[in-house]
Amino acid sequence: MNSNDEVEEIINNFDLKIKKHLHNTYYQERKDLEQEIKLKIIEKLNDINFEDPPSFWFLINNLS
Repeated sequence: MNSNDEVEEIINNFDLKIKKHLHNTYYQERKDLEQEIKLKIIEKLNDINFEDPPSFWFLINNLS
């Protein structure tokens, strides 16, 4: 991921889902867990290589 805005947008997209599932934890631990989940998302986004997917013909030619 190159842009902080893109990372922030992705985190915001997950925010409601994260908060929903945090209700399964103790109230005292929710903020820490929320930060940890968001940190893991950011780490994974940095690990993913966002390249264009291979074309159909590229795949066909490489299968032979």
